[in-house]
Amino acid sequence: MGLSNLPAPSDGVLCIILVNTAQSISIFKGMLIFILQIIGIHLQSSTESVQASSGQCDLHITSDTLVEQLRKKIPSIPFSSLISGGNCDTGSELHDCTVCLNRFQPDSEVNHLSCGHFFHKDCLEKWLDYWNITCPLCRTPLLSDEGQSVEDDDDDDDDQETDSCLWYGN
Repeated sequence: MGLSNLPAPSDGVLCIILVNTAQSISIFKGMLIFILQIIGIHLQSSTESVQASSGQCDLHITSDTLVEQLRKKIPSIPFSSLISGGNCDTGSELHDCTVCLNRFQPDSEVNHLSCGHFFHKDCLEKWLDYWNITCPLCRTPLLSDEGQSVEDDDDDDDDQETDSCLWYGN
C-alpha cells in the first residue's frame, strides 16, 4: 500500500476542539445574559461602560430632531428679504443655491446661516437628513461651541448640554 495522500484524521482535531469550545462559550454566555434579563438584571456591556465612564451622551435622535433643532435656531426667511435688506451681493453667482444649483426665486424660503451663506430651506433640511451638521459650503458648525446659534441670544442653560450632545456628539 504506500503513503496516503489524505491527511490523517488527528491533524485537524485541535482546531475543531478550539472552534467548538469558542462556540459553546458564546452560546452559554448568550443564554446566561438572556436568563438574567428575564429575571430583571441588566449587565452593562464593555462598550456601554466605556461610554458611561467617558461622559458621552447616549441620545437616540433622528434626523427629524436635527431638522427641528435647525428650524428653532435658524428660521427660514424669504430670499427677497435678503436682497432688500442688503445682506447679499448682487452678483449672479450668489443667486444660485450651492446645494441644488438652482437659482433663488424671490419667494424662495432660505436659511441664512451664521457664517453668511444661505441655502434653500429644503436643501439644508436634506443636508441634515444625512447627519451633516455643518454649513454645506464652508463646513462651519451650524451651532457655536456653546450649543447656541451665533445669531440666537437665548439663555437656555438646560438646553445647552443637550444641544451640545445633539450637534457634536460629546
